[in-house]
Amino acid sequence: MRDVFRFALDAVLANRRRARLTVAIIAVGVASLVGIQTAVAVLADRVVGSFGKLGAGLFTIQPKEDAPPITLRQAQDFTAPFRSDIPLLSQKNARSTEYHPLHSASSVWSLRNKRAQVRSGGAATDPVVRVISCDAQYLACQGLELAAGRNFSSREIEERQPVALLGDNVRKKLFGDGDGVGEMVSCGSGRYRVVGVLDRQGALFGTNLDSAVLIPLDGAVSGCCITVRVPAGISQVAAVTEAGRQMAAVRRLPPGAGPDFDIVQADGAQEMVASLRSKLSMIALAIGLITMLGASVGLMNSMLVSVKERTKEIGTRRALGAKARAVEMQFLMESVLIGQAGNGFGVLLGLSLGALVARGLDGRFVVPWAWLLAATVLSVAVSLASGLLPARRAAALDPVEALRSL
Repeated sequence: MRDVFRFALDAVLANRRRARLTVAIIAVGVASLVGIQTAVAVLADRVVGSFGKLGAGLFTIQPKEDAPPITLRQAQDFTAPFRSDIPLLSQKNARSTEYHPLHSASSVWSLRNKRAQVRSGGAATDPVVRVISCDAQYLACQGLELAAGRNFSSREIEERQPVALLGDNVRKKLFGDGDGVGEMVSCGSGRYRVVGVLDRQGALFGTNLDSAVLIPLDGAVSGCCITVRVPAGISQVAAVTEAGRQMAAVRRLPPGAGPDFDIVQADGAQEMVASLRSKLSMIALAIGLITMLGASVGLMNSMLVSVKERTKEIGTRRALGAKARAVEMQFLMESVLIGQAGNGFGVLLGLSLGALVARGLDGRFVVPWAWLLAATVLSVAVSLASGLLPARRAAALDPVEALRSL
């Protein structure tokens, strides 16, 4: 077997141009499979980490697309029970183990402006910063942490004082390495004193709180959203059901009318991510298989040409006593060597693409070991399938006829 491997390696090195082309085709197929799967694994890890920080017991109430906005008064009426120790679940609808007051478990917030520019001194951001009006519970409900400074105080919320929390990108653009706490910033027509800076979050599904400014909720908001965090011990389903009933009452919907608001649950988003991951995996597999099919055809043609060009060599080896089995094994070994070279380059390229995705998402690089194994098995299968026919043709050559061509 050692001699077979040495002869196969010498033959591949002697035909480098043809081998390089085939290796490149296989590498593209493996890279497309491994690269997409690595990117999907990074994205899934990023999402799981984000939702793990938020917790499963989280849902947001927002108006339907064509429905009237949720006014600040309606939002305050909805969240009033959470601030006065009145349980979300009524004693009639809840089991004793689920009867639990939701102290400060809700947050009212609104996108005051879709996009804005923030300025401080001679520095200014691009006009893409999101300005979010919110209450003091927003950080806790959204699972956010502060890198510097403090959260809004109750007095600042009640008096609607001009204070702000900055996202990390905004802080970096305006103050560089400083935290900016205590500095004044201009946002739109208002000026605010920075009291805190959010810890870096990273972008997720187009939502990037690193490029956001949080200000106290005021009466100028055009529409509100409500986030509710359900503590342990309360049924998520029961909490969502009761929240829907209570919001319908606040909105004064007539009996029998359907809700004009949506309740978006974090669990639903996780299911969406799982479904998206499955679809992307299937797309990656399809692209990889199609590319590998083309590579198998190219590899087979390359090996058939090699058999034809090396007729004299095969005849000489057979005349010197080489068995047909040894010749067949040599050509199969050549095919496998080319396939594994392509697999190696493809894996490195695919992992590099995944690393770029991880860096772009500020996520943790994740190696999809199962798909690496699948790519290796696939490349071996393609190599064997592509090399079988040329190997058998080489082994079937009549040594006498082959020597006549000398």
